[in-house]
Amino acid sequence: MPTLSYSKFKASGFGLVELMISITLGLVLSTAVIQVFVASNSSSLVQQSLAQVQENARFAMRTISQEVRMSGYLGCTSIGVVTTNPVALPASAVNFSPTTAFVGQDNVTNGNALGAVVGTDAMQIRRASDEFIRMDSTTIASVGKITINDNSLNFSSGDFAMVSDCLNADIFRVTNTPLASGKGATELKHDLGAKNSSASLGKIYGPDAEIFAFETIAYFVRDTGRKTEAGSPINALYVQQTVAGSGGVASAATELVEGVEDMQLSYGVDTNGDRAVDEYRSGAAVTNWSTVLSVKVALQMVGSENNVVGKTGSGNAQSVADVNGNIIANNDGRLRQVFTNVFAIRNKVP
Repeated sequence: MPTLSYSKFKASGFGLVELMISITLGLVLSTAVIQVFVASNSSSLVQQSLAQVQENARFAMRTISQEVRMSGYLGCTSIGVVTTNPVALPASAVNFSPTTAFVGQDNVTNGNALGAVVGTDAMQIRRASDEFIRMDSTTIASVGKITINDNSLNFSSGDFAMVSDCLNADIFRVTNTPLASGKGATELKHDLGAKNSSASLGKIYGPDAEIFAFETIAYFVRDTGRKTEAGSPINALYVQQTVAGSGGVASAATELVEGVEDMQLSYGVDTNGDRAVDEYRSGAAVTNWSTVLSVKVALQMVGSENNVVGKTGSGNAQSVADVNGNIIANNDGRLRQVFTNVFAIRNKVP
């Protein structure tokens, strides 16, 4: 009877050496995959922070540029061409001239009225509103009041108003409560008393005149009181303004865009009266604000995510210089970038 051989059915498998090689290869591949994931995730966080910083800077610069360029706006004429006649009180609130149309504050100190971050700069702009009420042939003007067809600017009692016909301009405060927009003809009274030093304007304005709200606007950087997930403070660009409907009282500070860590301003000054910028100075070095023709705005922006870039002192530390060339300390690993732009004060240049 034939003898069966089982040698060909013997099981085969991995030896210890083969097993160790397999484990080693697996670890190498896993490490490579993890490194790719970590690098991809880090790159994604940097790109997200960069996109956030750039978008916030773009919005902040656009908002500031619109207001700076309109400093001293007076309707159909420019500040300096027409001397305004302010009868509104207090007089300091309606001092409107090339000297006060734009004023900067350099390195604000602790306890400042705006509540701005210490060491940052701030700006104040005075101008007529974009929108206006045109006086036409049916508009009645007389001593003590102006009758308008519709209160489209929503003037309320106490508001600062400006009337101008390109040759003359007066600033007064509304002393009555006009009808709301869409309710028909109403009056803007400017009676003598606590709100006006005179009931009479410089002239009785006719159908060629326009009525504006007289606006005072301040931009500054303030701590929002919020913090990132890692506990870092969040600063933002704020605006505070006196506009139509505010009753002549500055509004509460309104946050415009977060991530503005610092704002530094320098000013293009005309030193020889030729209405052209000759040099740039800090706010502390400006002796006459009527000679300021442009503003250089530097915004230090910061992302909201911590530990995105290397901290100061590390081998991969992010190196960003401020407008003075000093390296900005980075102790929280948030991405930082400085954006600079120059804006002309259009109502002061040819």
